[in-house]
Amino acid sequence: MTTSYTLTFDPPVLTTRGHPRTFTLTAGTPAGLAQEVHRHARGTLGSRTVDVRLDADLLTGTVLRAHAPVAAFTLTPHSAAALSETNGGHRVGHTEPALHGYTLDDLHHLSRHVVHSDRWHTAGDIEDRYDAAWHAIVEHLLAACERPSRHDLFHAGRVGCDQSVRQRLQAHGYNHHQPATGTRPSFERYWTTTAAHTPSPEDQIVDRRALWQIWPRLTPRQQQALEALAATDDYQKAAAALGVTPGTFHVLVSKARKRFLALWHEGEQPSRIWGTDRRVGSRTATTPAATKRRPPTRAVTRRSGRPQHQLVHGKASTYNNHNCRCAPCTTAATDQARERNRANGATPRRRITVSQLADIRQRQTAGEAVPAIAAELDFSDTYLYRLLAGTRQPAPDPA
Repeated sequence: MTTSYTLTFDPPVLTTRGHPRTFTLTAGTPAGLAQEVHRHARGTLGSRTVDVRLDADLLTGTVLRAHAPVAAFTLTPHSAAALSETNGGHRVGHTEPALHGYTLDDLHHLSRHVVHSDRWHTAGDIEDRYDAAWHAIVEHLLAACERPSRHDLFHAGRVGCDQSVRQRLQAHGYNHHQPATGTRPSFERYWTTTAAHTPSPEDQIVDRRALWQIWPRLTPRQQQALEALAATDDYQKAAAALGVTPGTFHVLVSKARKRFLALWHEGEQPSRIWGTDRRVGSRTATTPAATKRRPPTRAVTRRSGRPQHQLVHGKASTYNNHNCRCAPCTTAATDQARERNRANGATPRRRITVSQLADIRQRQTAGEAVPAIAAELDFSDTYLYRLLAGTRQPAPDPA
């Protein structure tokens, strides 16, 4: 004969509202009763290493975790447990109907199920998430003309809970569109500038002190280049003032900027130059595209919406700049290097042709040693071994 019991833990298990919680279980034998208590104790403590010691006569027992008692429990037959009795001024059971046949206990269990099963947003407080799920379920229940299913109520509670957490995160500056970037730029700009009570002098002090600490560590030539550029605001005029070519002046300025960034980060990984200085082009250029160029301190533009350039295969630039290793690009890069070596007067490297490799195979088959053949042809034996193994390819026969 099966009997229903009310299970109560000591210390009590509290609900999300802070009320003591009881469990209802049904069993027919002491062994089955102990198994039901063990199942609830495992779920409540959130641990697998849980043991239960039950006194079937007194309907009391102890819960142990790792052989140490952590809680006591009491079983009350269901016939003696009045669902309407109070505990601390709060009702243990709420069985009065709310709407469409659902009770307040049903709404509470649905809200609690939403909070504990929705793992997508766990940044909010559990009490606030419970309240948001509760209100969303009640609103859906009041707006429904017919009795909604439990799944519909659960979905409404989950949407309300997620929306509440998203609004809270957005109020704290969280960027939902680009989570990896952290807070939204407008949020940081507002709270660091507009909403700040007193502007902090930290940035100005740090910049000025860093400038005069790094400036003596630049080379004299780099200091002269930066001073000339600051005085003339023109690369051509600054190069003429120093008596150097524009290319040399650009190298001096570039090295000065890189050295400045390396000293600014003090041993850390220095940041890259964000852009190219186009001050001369922006002032003297006549094309609309050149007049819109920005200074080197511009922010890095997002490249997500820029069109991708189609690679042209069969060119040495594709091999060198885009690391394309297809056969046409490799051949073009090889031909370019060969022509460059010939123009510089370098002696072209000798290679074994296809017909020569066939003669070498015949001589090897006839019994001649590969090192002897290599010494006669003035090649290394390693080169011949690789040709014979197929790991190297011979040169084509001349036409």
